[in-house]
Amino acid sequence: MEIPNEIMQIWLPLIVAGLIQASFGLGVSMLTLLSGHLMSARESTRRLHRLSLAYIVGSLFAIVMMLLAVMYLLSWLSLSFSEQFWAVLTGASVGVGLCVLLFYYRRDKKGTRLWLPRRAAEYLYARTKATRHSFEALILGVGSIVAELIFIAAPLVIAANLMAELTSWWQIMAIFVYLLIVIAPMLILHISNLGGHKISKIQHWREQNKRFLQVAAGVLLIILGFYLLTYKVIGG
Repeated sequence: MEIPNEIMQIWLPLIVAGLIQASFGLGVSMLTLLSGHLMSARESTRRLHRLSLAYIVGSLFAIVMMLLAVMYLLSWLSLSFSEQFWAVLTGASVGVGLCVLLFYYRRDKKGTRLWLPRRAAEYLYARTKATRHSFEALILGVGSIVAELIFIAAPLVIAANLMAELTSWWQIMAIFVYLLIVIAPMLILHISNLGGHKISKIQHWREQNKRFLQVAAGVLLIILGFYLLTYKVIGG
């Protein structure tokens, strides 16, 4: 049975772009730290739930605003259907994929850490520890997306460009699907916290599998770049 062309050219790469962004670790790391601080301070389950949701909403807000801004900009510049622009995006996807493979985690005296500069990491750690109000958690969620923009920009712009090819109602559906994929790790972590699962077990799992997630994100970005080259540039 032949697969519809729209699925191959829009929905499949859109889902892959969402999976790539979901595999990056900063947002989940900060939510894990926030939950751990609240639990160690013996905060109520109600406050843990409220602040975690505020953090997730902040992350969602940042992603939606970026998607809409990119879609508007692409429409204004008439780049959405440009084969030349798709060629640039395929190159960016491959380039960012190689950077993820090489630089997303770095080694130091304390082991393997995220790419963030030391002062930035210390600042984010201090902010998560000090967060006690919903608005602070919401801003923290926004910050987790903005801080990782150097890596998520490629899949996010690719997703926005794919969405721009859809009609209005399908665009809304595409945004919903993309957001659900991207935010799934945070939702799973939040549900696990409310279910009484220990943060230490979640941290241990992430520590054991972070190299796999790094390789998965980098390789998927490279594959996505060549896939788009085939369908949007050569096939276009």
